[in-house]
Amino acid sequence: MKHVLIVFDSKFGNTEQLAREIGAGIEATGLAKSKVVNIKEIENQDLSGFAGVLFGAPIHAFRATSGIKGAVKKAAKIGLDGKLVAAFDTYQVAGHKGKAAGQVRDLLKKKAPGATLFSQELSSLVDGYEGPLNTAEPTRAREFGQQIAQALGE
Repeated sequence: MKHVLIVFDSKFGNTEQLAREIGAGIEATGLAKSKVVNIKEIENQDLSGFAGVLFGAPIHAFRATSGIKGAVKKAAKIGLDGKLVAAFDTYQVAGHKGKAAGQVRDLLKKKAPGATLFSQELSSLVDGYEGPLNTAEPTRAREFGQQIAQALGE
């Protein structure tokens, strides 16, 4: 069975919740297992056992957090070649939808050219500055996780 590492940065817990929902979607397929970790744990991760690595963060000051950018760089040094990688984010203002995930995607392209970039990102709405996630988002996150697991099975 394949394994997916889901790395998140979260200020109010919304992106962590999103990461856990993605993981639940991955595991619901029966095709893969997931492990969800905070960005602080990436330095101690042996990535060799993971077929996929996902990175998620909230949008902060119009960009992806410095923490998730650092985690991507560290993971790329540890080794992402041959792995499926993807990005996800949380946002509150419509004009910010997908900005953090897009920046993480671009960083993955630059720092991990040997990785396989998943065809889409997930950007999830937070209701209010501190949350919670919009009620539609957990379902969307689980569906995203299922798509990731299916892509690994191909």
